[in-house]
Amino acid sequence: MRARAAWGVTGVLVVLAAWAVDWTDAADVSRTGAVTTEGLGRMLRSLGVTPRSAGTRFDFDFKSRQGEQEWDFSMSVVLSQDGQTIWLMAWLEEMPKMASRVPAAALLRLLSENDRLGNGKFFAYDRRNRRFLMQRVLSNRGISSAVLAAALKDVAGGVMNSYPAWSVAKWKPGATVRQSSVPPAPPSEIRRR
Repeated sequence: MRARAAWGVTGVLVVLAAWAVDWTDAADVSRTGAVTTEGLGRMLRSLGVTPRSAGTRFDFDFKSRQGEQEWDFSMSVVLSQDGQTIWLMAWLEEMPKMASRVPAAALLRLLSENDRLGNGKFFAYDRRNRRFLMQRVLSNRGISSAVLAAALKDVAGGVMNSYPAWSVAKWKPGATVRQSSVPPAPPSEIRRR
């Protein structure tokens, strides 16, 4: 009887110890749907695009429709260094060679457009390539081909809908910036008399 009780207590302790051990590190990849760089390349191929590897970044052409118009995009996808996020990028037009040729009003329109884009999309600038780009950052959790495809279509939609803001051809040199109808912000300091 004592042997059975000892075995029973031992069995319960083993079950409790196994339950207390943190197994999350071993299960993270399958449970969260996190992808590796290689997995990201496979997902892109499953979406029908031909990714070109540029180190840890994949460059590819992506087509999307808006109404009757079909748009061709140059896009990139890269896994962050810590593997926690996936960065999606849509490359836009080349900027003028001289920064002084970029009207301030155009930059202000891009910043203003950032507020309207939604879903974590935003405009950025790549100095080496002299290009603006639209970016979106995804958490590397629950990623599937369908999630990646939806995110790419979302970025493409953001680019198409904001065309007047980023199109270099639509920039007017020396355009003036209209003052907003929003009342001015209160002063940060009030001077006492």
